[in-house]
Amino acid sequence: MNKKTEVSYNPQLGYLKTIFSHNFDFLTGVLGYTDRGDGVVIEAGTYRNKKAAVLIQPLSPSSYRFRMYPEGKEPDFTNEVFSLEKTVSYQVAEEKETLSIHTARLEIRIRKIPWEVSTYLDGRLLTKEQNRDSNVDNMCKYLPLGFDRDDEGRVIRVRESMYMYAGEAFYGFGEKFTEFNKRGQKIQCWQKDALSTNTGDSYKNHPYFMSSRGYSILVNSFTRMTFDMGCGSNVTYGVEVEDSYLDYILFANRDYKDLLADYVHMTGSIPMIPRWAFGLWMSKCVYKDQEEVYQVIAKAEEEGVSIDVMNLDAWQKQEDSGAWVWDTQRFPDPEEMIRVLREHKIHLCLWIYPYIGETSVYFRMAAEKGWLVKDGIGDPLTFCATAGARRKVGCFDFTNPDFLEWYVPRVKEVIAMGIGAVKTDFSEAVPENGVYYDGSNGIQGHNKLTYLYAKTIYEAMREVKAPLGERPMLWGRSGYAGSHTIPAAWAGDSSTHRNNHACILQGGLSLALSGVAYWGFDMGGFYNTDHEGYECMPEEEEYIRSTQFGFFSPLSRCHGKTPREPWNFAPETKNIFSYYNQLRHRLMPYLYSAAWQASLESVPMMRPLLMEFQEDRNLRNIGSEYMLGDSLLVAPVFDQDDFALYLPEGTWADFFTGRLAEGGRWISLKPAMDQIPVYIRPNTIVPMRSAQGGGDPEEPFTDLTICMNLKDRLSCVCYDDNGKNHFTAEWKNGELAITTGLPVKQILLYGTGQLTEVTCNGMSCSWERRDAYTYSIGPVTCLPG
Repeated sequence: MNKKTEVSYNPQLGYLKTIFSHNFDFLTGVLGYTDRGDGVVIEAGTYRNKKAAVLIQPLSPSSYRFRMYPEGKEPDFTNEVFSLEKTVSYQVAEEKETLSIHTARLEIRIRKIPWEVSTYLDGRLLTKEQNRDSNVDNMCKYLPLGFDRDDEGRVIRVRESMYMYAGEAFYGFGEKFTEFNKRGQKIQCWQKDALSTNTGDSYKNHPYFMSSRGYSILVNSFTRMTFDMGCGSNVTYGVEVEDSYLDYILFANRDYKDLLADYVHMTGSIPMIPRWAFGLWMSKCVYKDQEEVYQVIAKAEEEGVSIDVMNLDAWQKQEDSGAWVWDTQRFPDPEEMIRVLREHKIHLCLWIYPYIGETSVYFRMAAEKGWLVKDGIGDPLTFCATAGARRKVGCFDFTNPDFLEWYVPRVKEVIAMGIGAVKTDFSEAVPENGVYYDGSNGIQGHNKLTYLYAKTIYEAMREVKAPLGERPMLWGRSGYAGSHTIPAAWAGDSSTHRNNHACILQGGLSLALSGVAYWGFDMGGFYNTDHEGYECMPEEEEYIRSTQFGFFSPLSRCHGKTPREPWNFAPETKNIFSYYNQLRHRLMPYLYSAAWQASLESVPMMRPLLMEFQEDRNLRNIGSEYMLGDSLLVAPVFDQDDFALYLPEGTWADFFTGRLAEGGRWISLKPAMDQIPVYIRPNTIVPMRSAQGGGDPEEPFTDLTICMNLKDRLSCVCYDDNGKNHFTAEWKNGELAITTGLPVKQILLYGTGQLTEVTCNGMSCSWERRDAYTYSIGPVTCLPG
């Protein structure tokens, strides 16, 4: 404790003053504790001479759960996302000024007076609470760990406040379209129909973030909350949850990949999605009827455009949308339509939303049975689903088990017709005055509904598809913590403008660091408005740059209010689109391997550079490029006049030319309209189908071409449905020795070293120097090594 000094500037009162006047309280010290075997309960005194309780439970050697109960006990109603009660062994040590909880790797140290929790990993301080953020008048300007009460004395808000280190960076929070590093931002975790992809509003807010200091925090609640990441003070960050208790989990690991894997392993694994999902999705708002679907199929074949998935937004009557009933006037024979699509190797995705129009017979039925979210007096809560809606809707209550008994069989019946995926749209517009069956008020249930809606449909799909050996899949707009377990996701309603795509990428990377592995966006942009307010087509360059970015994303779907099929654009634009669509299909072995890696290793397909090159401090704020899988660095072109990309250390190979470039620096480029900068990481490979390979993603991976950027040696793993195949290569004294179980036909070796001999699994291979950077090896007869 600091020695007291006589001063004359301010009155010295002997207690902490604050700048706040509302009914706040906060923890001031430890009164006692009880080790109950599965965690430590600490009795704490407060600023207003009350008693609160804190429960700390180690969940693993490097994570713990922290709960604060302002009333001294767990409330009757809790709103947790994950029920995480399994704990690990720990030891408790008490000293004069501290109480410590130890696991194999962690020390959770609680200072008795004043209250302060510090977290150490392997003996090194990671983070600690903040309790000394004051102004020059000795007044606390950022309240410590505590809570607020209303005029009746009820706890209405809880908070945690943390010390923010100089240079500390923060990432994640779900799909946030703001700057990649969230330091300095205020983030509300409240799902919204964002209506765009370039503001602080988001469809997919996740109460989870990572710190550059080697820890992450999940606030384990569906209730509305606000994170202040250094906006109100540049030395403190914190969270306020609009509930009566606080519940969060802290994960500690100095490696970003391992940190994310710890979170995923504890909250639910990432399921694999179908292989065809990595092909091209084609959609429009809307294909109006069955005949138009056939017209698109025919035109795609005529133009030589491989389509793997078609999406139907308007397959139901408008007033009955949400009830899972075909509009048989516009789609008179859906079974036949699905059969025709499958004949052309196209899968069908159907749109759905969780609302029902108030003029629908299903609305009246659901209202009578109490299956809709209610208002404060028990009537169905009605609202406008969109800003320009003429009619109101109600929302199905996905917390009501009686409703689910009716709803789930309807989902299964439609899925069993042969539906490949479901586009779970909307769900974010339910007002905050809603009342839910499970006891949630509107602030507690709003985020929960968006998650349960998607989860219900995903699990219904899984029950239909699992016996058939198929995988379920969503194309989800909204999401929450845990959405990585119900893939996949798309970025919502984006504009066509090129600078907007920079925001989309920041959202995708933030979502990746929140655990979501499979993600895409509306290639071509969803909307575009001219100076007179009319909807219009994207400009040619907007469409090209957007689709190039999209084809090098985890998932690739064209969608818009106006047509997004490539034959609606200029011939040159259509040719560029076709080139990248064919390339996407050639890359299927690489993409599918990266997808399996995501499922097995809990690492997203699309990764911020800092995730792969953590020691490079230049990458902390870079959200304009990314790694797609282990090997490909992608730098989409947006609207930059002075385009530059950063290459981490090492010798990188241009994916398209093989030309080598030294990293550890920024490189200025002038990409032509038909070019997107993509580089192969040093000592890695990219397995591809041959140029003559088929366009069907589900065809077997045979006769592969391996693009290999090799300086000396490499060892990597490629995944597919049969497991994993190893690939090793060593280049020494002109001799290249390759061992692999992959069905390789040709190898393109990028490098400047001398080559005198090549063997693959011990068999000699022919080769030739193609240019200054590329050797072509093959044909290879590659027997399993």
